[in-house]
Amino acid sequence: MTKPTLLFATALLSSAALFAADTPETLIEAGHFKKARSLVQAGLTRNPNDAHALYNMSRIKRAFGDKEAAIDLAQQAVKLDAKNSDYHCQVAELNGEKAQTAGMFQQIRLARVMKNEGETALSLNPKNAECLSAMVTFYLEAPGIVGGDKQKAREFIDRLLTLDSVEGNFAQVEYAQHEKQMDKIEGFYLKAVEGNPLSYRAHSALGSFYLNEKKFDLAARHAREALKIDPFEGAAYALLAAVYANQERWKELDAILDQAEAKVPDDLNPTFQAGRTLLLAGKDLPRAERYFRKYLTPEPEGGTPPLWAAHWRLGLVLEKEGRKPEAVSEIQSALSINPDFEPAKKDLKRLK
Repeated sequence: MTKPTLLFATALLSSAALFAADTPETLIEAGHFKKARSLVQAGLTRNPNDAHALYNMSRIKRAFGDKEAAIDLAQQAVKLDAKNSDYHCQVAELNGEKAQTAGMFQQIRLARVMKNEGETALSLNPKNAECLSAMVTFYLEAPGIVGGDKQKAREFIDRLLTLDSVEGNFAQVEYAQHEKQMDKIEGFYLKAVEGNPLSYRAHSALGSFYLNEKKFDLAARHAREALKIDPFEGAAYALLAAVYANQERWKELDAILDQAEAKVPDDLNPTFQAGRTLLLAGKDLPRAERYFRKYLTPEPEGGTPPLWAAHWRLGLVLEKEGRKPEAVSEIQSALSINPDFEPAKKDLKRLK
């Protein structure tokens, strides 16, 4: 067995072992938030003051879109253990996300909290790659009055590149997008894959880039590479589902959706992405309707589209099918969950 093959086999065995271990950390990293939630909640029932369990629950709440609860839990974790870099980083990231939709004065306050918490996290662990990445975002997006600084962002990217090729090149992508240097993005994703050929995230991110560029063969190639690395994560299945839907390869689409449901039964995002692709392309609308209705049946997995998004897109499918009253009902359902979603408001006004 050659050395690369041995490394690949080791990665597969490691991935399988981690999945079988069912620890909250490995489940969260692999996107299995429902399973992780059950374990973490059981732990918090036994000990409500377990700082690490509070931190993990914060990560889970964040994935399910409950940002206020996530911030509260992360702050509790920091109070219980102020020396943990990851807990401070979680508070920093969540305040940064909240700032994106806040008013101007609240934005400034939240940005300052993010900066302070991020700096604290890095003082405790200068090699915290997640926090270095978060601070790249801060220095790129924050106004100068609270410390935004593109040069600082570049310095943090350089630090990140020395620690983690994948995260460092993802930060390069973020910088290129911010600076409208779109011609550089593919190269950075390729460097991420070259730096760690066994990174699921690197292959799936490069595949998603190729999907957006309509380079479907390349998108499929990297999705398949990701599945070889870990067949128990949902992102690569969703990517392949979108590729096959775009290409109207119905047999392959049905097969990959069946495979995804068998391997990742809690995550129906591949079904959602197939429906979304067909809706945008105006292809096989009855099939798209079927996919969205299926997606609406269980609670969505954390980190996947929320129910209101599926109701809204189902409404658009029904409109295209000439079923206006049903379309109105679905869009109203979307707005009952997320009343601030402007596209759905406009669609409802148009349909009425």
